[in-house]
Amino acid sequence: MKKNLAVFILAAAVSFTLPVFANQDAADAGSVMDKTAWVTKSTADQVNKKEKKQKTVEPVNLDWASRRYDIVLPPQPVRVAADSLYMRNQDGYVQGRGNVDIQQGIDEFHSNYVEGNTKTKMYYIPGQAVWIQGETALDGSGITYDGNTHSGKVERIAGFIAPNVYIRGTDGELTNGNGYMKHGLITTPHAVAETPDYYLTGDDIHIYPGVKFTSENTALWFKHIRLLTYGHYEGNLDSQHKTNTTLFSLLPRPRYTSDDGFGIYGGATLPLNAEETFQFQFKYAIYTKGGFQPTALFIRDTSIGRFTLGYSTEESTQSTDRVWAKKFPELTYYMPRITFGRTGIYMDNSASWGRWSEDGVATGVHKDFQTEISHTPLPLWKKANIRFFAGYRKDTYGTDDSIVRDPYTGVVLNQGINERVWTSWWYTKHNMSGVTPYRFDTIDHPRQKGVSIGYKMTPLDTFILTFDKDLDTDQVADRDFTWVRDMHSFVATITWESVSRSWDFQLVAKDFF
Repeated sequence: MKKNLAVFILAAAVSFTLPVFANQDAADAGSVMDKTAWVTKSTADQVNKKEKKQKTVEPVNLDWASRRYDIVLPPQPVRVAADSLYMRNQDGYVQGRGNVDIQQGIDEFHSNYVEGNTKTKMYYIPGQAVWIQGETALDGSGITYDGNTHSGKVERIAGFIAPNVYIRGTDGELTNGNGYMKHGLITTPHAVAETPDYYLTGDDIHIYPGVKFTSENTALWFKHIRLLTYGHYEGNLDSQHKTNTTLFSLLPRPRYTSDDGFGIYGGATLPLNAEETFQFQFKYAIYTKGGFQPTALFIRDTSIGRFTLGYSTEESTQSTDRVWAKKFPELTYYMPRITFGRTGIYMDNSASWGRWSEDGVATGVHKDFQTEISHTPLPLWKKANIRFFAGYRKDTYGTDDSIVRDPYTGVVLNQGINERVWTSWWYTKHNMSGVTPYRFDTIDHPRQKGVSIGYKMTPLDTFILTFDKDLDTDQVADRDFTWVRDMHSFVATITWESVSRSWDFQLVAKDFF
């Protein structure tokens, strides 16, 4: 149930070609082919050889071809508009006052004053201005812009150089989308404040959006507290790869839950080869009640799927009592997703082998296989969609030689009422046979239906009512009242579970890129 609730909260705020190895010339000369056909082929081969000898191959002069076919685009003009605009034709001087807009290609400037030269294409904005270049949106002052190279220098700079990278600093430069700051800081969108919640500071910072950034004399801060100091540091900004690890991912992130108490967590995924197909993943969590829970995995991506091997600790998600299980060693295989054309239907498959341990249960071998078929949500009407899923899972336990088989089906229907109100309805049915010896993978309510209703009271506060019924007992399994509070770079949830008459508190950090 808790897993379902977490999902809904986050929703509000997955020809064989046989090689023929044969000596065709030998076959042609054999008894299986008549002599006439063999003579005909031999004659044709001789003619082809003579024609090849007569042809001469002339090398291509690539430099000449490049010069002949290079296309030189005309330079893009600089357009200046303002409430008051003064221009001198003889020397190209231009001055604009009031609502100044400058545009050249993807570069845009908006300010109250500018002066420059239409012939040299050099422009200077001494006061505050907004500079937009593609996905970059910066506030700056003391901007010198060179229209010949689409580059500029800024005395003071602040803003987003990419959707997930916020910068602030002095003596900045922007060239071809890449940034530089003599002194500055870098942080993530949700941490932005006068003093960000967490950030990096450094000198000679070079930023290559979507690729990486480098920094000298680097320091990691949490508010006004310096946590770490580095010399040269290089961080990955490639959001398309899972190995986008920076110091922020290692930063201890606070968290509190009623089951585990107050704690911190973090981790990193490090590439072990240039192609990033071999990686090492490390995660940790330390709780006052749950203790130290580390994970260390080697990950290998291949053409036939992903393999993971190592040590992991995982917390249960579908049982009332939170239980931690240790898995060492464990080998897991994830098959590439199978998609069925453009239907939106897909299938996921996985299998694992390992040794499980849990408090009160003997350590033993565990094997499982799981397959699930689903689809992208289908639109029904305005602000409504539905998704069906069905799957099968088989678990084998070595501790007591038990086997659990679980064919299951389910459906989720989401409906947005207006900008403030939304609902989600779900139905799941696990037809389980056998009993697991672990609490970790126990499903408290294998067959249930339920509904969640969310109401956004303020831009920072959301209230959610969740109600579900156990189909086996026809009794109310959960009736939860949840308050979600946006706390800048953190999210806090307080839940009153009226059936069990207990409170659940959670505090989770948002984004660390």
